[in-house]
Amino acid sequence: MIIESPMNQIFAPGGVLEKHFNNYEYREPQLLLAQKVWEVLESREESIVAAEAPTGVGKTFALLIPALLAAIPAEEKILVLTAGITLQEQLIRKDLPRLGEVLGLHFSYGLLKGRNNYVCLRRALEMEHEGFLSFGDSGAASMYLSEWLQRTETGDLSELKLPSDSPIFPRVSAQMRGCLGHRCPYREQCFVQKALKKAQDWNVVVSNYHMYFAYVLGVGKAFPVDFHILICDEAHRMVDAARSVTSVSVAWEDLVRLLRSKGASIAESYLQTREENVITLRDQLSLAREEGNRLFELLEVSTPDGVLIPSKNDELFRSGQLVVSHIEEALKILDQVDEFRADEGFNRDEDQLAIALAWVEELRLFSASLLWCLAVEHFPEWAYWREKRTLVSEPTVCSASVSEGLHSQNPKKIFAVSATMTVGGSFEFWQRETGIKPTETCVLDSPFDLPHQMEVLIVDLGLRVIDEGYDERVCRVVGHLCDENRGSSLVLLSSMRLVKKVGEWMKRVKRDYDVFVQNDLPRTELLERFREDVSSVLVGSVSFREGVDVPGEGLTQVIIDRIPFPHPKDPIVQARNELEGKKAFLSVTLPQARMLLRQAIGRLIRSSHDRGRAVILDGRVIDRQSWHIRRDLPPVPIRRLSVKTNSVAHGKTV
Repeated sequence: MIIESPMNQIFAPGGVLEKHFNNYEYREPQLLLAQKVWEVLESREESIVAAEAPTGVGKTFALLIPALLAAIPAEEKILVLTAGITLQEQLIRKDLPRLGEVLGLHFSYGLLKGRNNYVCLRRALEMEHEGFLSFGDSGAASMYLSEWLQRTETGDLSELKLPSDSPIFPRVSAQMRGCLGHRCPYREQCFVQKALKKAQDWNVVVSNYHMYFAYVLGVGKAFPVDFHILICDEAHRMVDAARSVTSVSVAWEDLVRLLRSKGASIAESYLQTREENVITLRDQLSLAREEGNRLFELLEVSTPDGVLIPSKNDELFRSGQLVVSHIEEALKILDQVDEFRADEGFNRDEDQLAIALAWVEELRLFSASLLWCLAVEHFPEWAYWREKRTLVSEPTVCSASVSEGLHSQNPKKIFAVSATMTVGGSFEFWQRETGIKPTETCVLDSPFDLPHQMEVLIVDLGLRVIDEGYDERVCRVVGHLCDENRGSSLVLLSSMRLVKKVGEWMKRVKRDYDVFVQNDLPRTELLERFREDVSSVLVGSVSFREGVDVPGEGLTQVIIDRIPFPHPKDPIVQARNELEGKKAFLSVTLPQARMLLRQAIGRLIRSSHDRGRAVILDGRVIDRQSWHIRRDLPPVPIRRLSVKTNSVAHGKTV
């Protein structure tokens, strides 16, 4: 039964949305969610609502419409946080302008990207000071960047026509670490500050979790824009963002960059009247570089890449202490630079002093981070490992951080929504991982007639992942299923090794459809081609579980190679297992895998006209009844097939 309300007049048949949108389909779950949001906003109580809204509910409109109708007349601000740029751009380019027209509301809005999306003028010009460095291209990218700096109005690095993994981006992007703030000589031209200034006047600010947590957790500051209503879309991604922001890393490249930075020469210039200090400083920094090189070379030969470091390696720690000892001696001399700040009689350039002081602070932070990572004092609450010539440390559990960060600015109303938040219909796992305790929860049904639109096939390959011949069997079965379906398939595989093998296998013979493989093209271009070519097949890793929206005939089959358990050797997984003990699998690993499986299956049915099948190449979905994975499958016909030799045999309905 639908309660009469302003939301009913907008969402129900014959309502405002139907009058303004061609092909509008009334969806009861969408109205129910909008009604819930409206009721909470109408109340005077502070509230946290957690809602699971499956694919196709139309949760964006269900959240924004009541929020806009409540906030704009009251002159309150809305902050919308998401995980991915795709949804952010959809909100800015499509949803918000259209809703302004439909609702007859006048409001301002904009996208506030994370700092690393903007160029830092100081860092970019310092790179020029060091010379046009070659990133494997004889300096072409550096010169291109320099030319672009002369004409860009936004400083948005996405304007650069460079590969997304170009090494130039981390060198020149704006970062919290090393930011001079109001002391920066380029503060008047700073693109980050310009974006923040514009955002102060917006009624609706769209941003991402990483930027939000970077402020409230990373540097312990308030988010730079006030807000009253907080909408957290893609709420299952909060933990990943909080973990990324609070991580500690230290790399050989960090030390090299610091020691040849413009800040180093400026800091040294403040010691010119004390020549013996300059010589000592140079000696200590030179020794720090020599010992640092030895340390990171030792790290590479003594510690496998990507493998958990559960305890302190005494040899590495002693080597790290040598590096730190030289840095500390240098810092004692550099303390004199700070004395110039209080010396009113000294004729100095404030901008130059700010750069020198920021460099000293970065050097101090490098030293502290190096010791933190090498001491391994907080395992298993923190995980430690090496990635190439970088030491990394991340918190194993982030519930306290997420909860603290979300409540730090005391918003009146918080709405956390995602298509996958529950396990077996319960929010318990999400609540435990985020530390958030909702005042209300709701789980909405799919608006689609799923039993008539899709089926699930469980294929027992007859081999375990570790068995010889497993990869080849996956290749053969995937090829068979795609041929049988005449393409139009998304293949989601659990490792890049398998992505490469299946991609090569699929391209070995001429097929009636094109095959696109992850990393063949940039992700955006890959998805565009997949959408445009309705018979094509896209082979990708688990990262394609989200952000793939292909309604209609272009996607009628999703193939998943196995239950998406995390890799058992993942350092975070190993640290969590150590922390939780025997209960880790049932309390953490299994619930997480069940949620990820639902995300992958959710790629299939995006509208009431879609038809297709989801295929899981893992008989354990049925066989391991104690895992209760069937509870997370959609309520549709399920068939089990088995593989005999290298062909798929008919099975039975289960």
